[in-house]
Amino acid sequence: MEDVDQETCTWPVHYYNLLSYIHQALGSSTEALMNLNKAESVIQEQGTEEAGVRLQVNKANLAWVYFHLGEMEKSKEYLEEVERLQRMHPAPPGCTLHPEVSGEKGWTLVKFDLSKKCQAIDYFKMALKAQPDRKEWHKGLARVMTMEFAQSQFTPEQTVEQLKIAHEKDPNSLLLHAHYLLKLSEKTEKEKGQKKVSSENIEREMQDLLERTLETGNLEGLHIILRYYTKEIYFDKALQIAERVQEKFPSSVLASKLLANSYKWKVYNMEGSEEKEIFARKAIKLYEEAVRHNPHSYKVKIALASMYRYVNNRERSHEIYQQLLSEIKDFSPERQQHIYYNYAFHLFDCRQYEESIKYHMKVAKIPSDSVDKQKSIKILQNIVRKGRSRHCEEILLILERINISD
Repeated sequence: MEDVDQETCTWPVHYYNLLSYIHQALGSSTEALMNLNKAESVIQEQGTEEAGVRLQVNKANLAWVYFHLGEMEKSKEYLEEVERLQRMHPAPPGCTLHPEVSGEKGWTLVKFDLSKKCQAIDYFKMALKAQPDRKEWHKGLARVMTMEFAQSQFTPEQTVEQLKIAHEKDPNSLLLHAHYLLKLSEKTEKEKGQKKVSSENIEREMQDLLERTLETGNLEGLHIILRYYTKEIYFDKALQIAERVQEKFPSSVLASKLLANSYKWKVYNMEGSEEKEIFARKAIKLYEEAVRHNPHSYKVKIALASMYRYVNNRERSHEIYQQLLSEIKDFSPERQQHIYYNYAFHLFDCRQYEESIKYHMKVAKIPSDSVDKQKSIKILQNIVRKGRSRHCEEILLILERINISD
């Protein structure tokens, strides 16, 4: 819920649709219906042909909620209304779906379905084919192209170009602007020639963006700004920024979490055990607070577990992982892979090498493709090449089953 706000959504109807989806997933149908009714009110106020198309999405969502409530007649009525609206507002020639529908599908997959993010790319491209100037679809495609899974599908030039288009169409989006500058800086790093001038310009723009973030209180792009400073300059600069933001917005959960992340990366990249412990304790305090605020945040729990290692409290790290493992069936396949992958490293750190291998094997066995799966597969391939583990034969069978050669 904390990740869905009106700043990160492309338009009010999209915001209410996402809130409705979340409430329904949490079992609160009343709240879901209330948000869908708000979405419909916004659509009706438009009074344009586009409103009739957007109602297709709204009515289909209402049919879905009533279906889950067991009110089949109402669900059927809304589905019939969707069919009527589709006849009134058919998809453009060459499109299987109306761009309003395919674009909404794309945004929903980006926000909630990790396993189908590749499909989101297709939906946004489909929407842009019919509406090439629509900023919402350019923004959606740009966002999904910056995600880790998509890095192998696009060249840096393609990603930067799409971010540039999206930023030009929505210059007020601090998140898009931050993504654009970060990707541009990464591209510039690999190029020769005017690298110094380009880097200085990017740094100046990023500093301006930081000041806008502090001035407006809109923190949606802050994590990208911090990532830039972590990569481009040094960790202390990112840490100073995070502390400055947290000082200005002390009640912001996001600001506290990002400060904790900055402490974490400082710990990972510094020498000297005493100093590491000081920063690790600072991170732990903030992460514990974040977990109290949102006990379902598995990534925060993993980060918290990693910090306890640096204060010589592996028992607490182990407790956190055991809790996550006890709830593993509640997570999506990709999140299961992420938990198993990090737990494998925790076990390796505890010198439980064979147990660590077992969890990399668990990651590889899960059908969904992910960055964590690719990393675990590489580790398993190296283990087979060395030939020292008693699990080598089992690993070979797993790799063969998923069509990976050693």
